[in-house]
Amino acid sequence: MRLIKDYSISVAKIILLATTIFYIAGCSKDDSPTELQLNEAYWKISSTVSTSEGSAAIIIKGKTGTTWNAEITNGTTWCSFSSKDFINSTSKIGTIKDGLNVLYVYYTANSTTSQRQATISVQFEGETPQVLDLNQLSKEQQNLPFTGWAEIPEYKKNSNYQYVTEYATINNKKVRNYSICYDLNEKAALWVAYPMHSAYLGSGGRTDAWAFEPSIPISYQPNCINRSYKGSYDRGHQIPSADRLATTELNTQTFYMSNMTPQLDRLNQDMWAKLEAKVRQNKCTDTLYVVTGAYFGSNPATTTDGAGNIVPIPTNYFKLLLRTKSGSTGKAIKDCADSELISIGFWVEHKSYGNIAPPRSICTSVAEIESKTGFKFFPQVSENVKQQNDPTQWGIN
Repeated sequence: MRLIKDYSISVAKIILLATTIFYIAGCSKDDSPTELQLNEAYWKISSTVSTSEGSAAIIIKGKTGTTWNAEITNGTTWCSFSSKDFINSTSKIGTIKDGLNVLYVYYTANSTTSQRQATISVQFEGETPQVLDLNQLSKEQQNLPFTGWAEIPEYKKNSNYQYVTEYATINNKKVRNYSICYDLNEKAALWVAYPMHSAYLGSGGRTDAWAFEPSIPISYQPNCINRSYKGSYDRGHQIPSADRLATTELNTQTFYMSNMTPQLDRLNQDMWAKLEAKVRQNKCTDTLYVVTGAYFGSNPATTTDGAGNIVPIPTNYFKLLLRTKSGSTGKAIKDCADSELISIGFWVEHKSYGNIAPPRSICTSVAEIESKTGFKFFPQVSENVKQQNDPTQWGIN
């Protein structure tokens, strides 16, 4: 955690410090103390944008009257603070005013065959510069690494699938938020994979920033930005909002339409919500790896989204968990012996279970959910680990 050195500050600054969010950047052995910053700059929606030309907004928050300067230090050939001048408008100076403070970064279309990155440095008076990366996709790119991250399922080629990873910034450090396998036909993510660690949780609020995912064509996403699905269906998150409260950017990305499915309200708000809370309780120093998914059986029922478009309803949901048994080995998953790892799966019928704790009846193995869905999960671990099904290890009675 950040440490505040001995110095005298006014009562007003004490109040401001009390409301400042403290973050732990990174997970596991990457934890490191960072310097306290009174003011903050972050992406309003996402640090990843589509291949088309457009603009991205940086929100500037802090003490009224504080001066700031911003500079595009990388990507000056395609990024600018002016939509009309891409040569001379790579720096900007401002002062924090009452109300909403927004700095727009304009970018041209990406005609190259690979993703490109720009770097924006925002420095508040008397503080260390805050660095924000802007990542722009290419049309040919699949924005997902299939090596290195323990939560990522094995790649499965399908012309209807689009893979996306959402990135965000915590304490000037670029981190992955979550990754998805999005089915363009079902208008839903078949799986959402993400790390769970205290660095992502924090004490921020729910943003309710309903928006389309920037890199998936809008026509393939449900339109529930202004209202939910028709009938008794909530806009059900796959990665929960409550799992990403450390920063506004992290939380905002959980409200993408690509993360939503029409989920029965009495499942979403009752047993499913308690299962999500149980997952959070199993976080550990070594990092908990989570995959949440929606499954569409044969001839699924349909409803309509907020704009009246027909969307299929999942017949089942699932969650998969993987972590070290002790929770504090300091080792990567791939370097652990089978005896050091625990895993479990939850297979949930799309129905109301009542307002109850997660029952043992939904507990199963990762291997069993692999056989039901056709995906290969947690490819870095052995089949022995994926055969486990011990609810008591996870606090399920």
